[in-house]
Amino acid sequence: MRPTASRRSCRPVALVAALAASAVLALTGCNALAQLRPDAGAHAAARTAVADVSRGLYRHGTDVIDDYARWADAATADSGGVELVGVEPYPGAVHGEPFGALQFRATVQPTEYDEPYVACFESEFDFWGVATEEFGDWDVDAAVARDIPCPPDAHRIAPPVDTRTEFVVPDGAEALAVEVLTNAPAAASADRIVAEVTERMPQPTGEREQAFEPRAAVVDGDIGFAMGDADDCLLVKRDAGGVQVLSVPRVLLLPGELGCSPETALRPEEQLRSPH
Repeated sequence: MRPTASRRSCRPVALVAALAASAVLALTGCNALAQLRPDAGAHAAARTAVADVSRGLYRHGTDVIDDYARWADAATADSGGVELVGVEPYPGAVHGEPFGALQFRATVQPTEYDEPYVACFESEFDFWGVATEEFGDWDVDAAVARDIPCPPDAHRIAPPVDTRTEFVVPDGAEALAVEVLTNAPAAASADRIVAEVTERMPQPTGEREQAFEPRAAVVDGDIGFAMGDADDCLLVKRDAGGVQVLSVPRVLLLPGELGCSPETALRPEEQLRSPH
């Protein structure tokens, strides 16, 4: 039987009503998602900005989160896009594991017509730099900078003040060591060389700076002199060929390797070359 006119007219009306209801639901759902999900592009840009800062903070090995906070403050001093807003140490952390976290606020401007987009992230740090839960995730922004809610009172903070003594090789120490070794008598002792260098050591100029302790060794008439550590090492040697200041790759000066020591200065030249 063919449908009556009334039934034919009802079907399109019903279809239109159904489509309209679907459209309303779809729009309502989209609005809800828009409220729950931030602008994906702006959020990704904010995360990348923080991840890049965190990856670049390493200066030297440390187990103190305050060091990373100070480096973060310096790294972001000229940028309004990323700000340090929190420092969280992990009491009782074991060497080699994360010992603290830094919280950052990132602000990005999607377009010149949009309001600035703000998001907050957290990065953990260990002795070697920014830490991730899975090995190999160092290049993954989401693993380096994790989402956190922005505190209502979030603001750029000043990092903790460093009150530790900073040991240095003072300006003029190299010239002094060369002079002392050049003028030392053939029978000079290590103690005498150290005593003379210590007495005449130039004074560091920094507020918290103190000179490294000088050390010397005498072996079969050859003199080795050292002061400093792997990051700032002065090595001088006097042998039959005269006095020379040595340039040794940092990797050989690290703890567990040759180290910054007078014995290192006395090693054969071929042992002081880069292993790579």
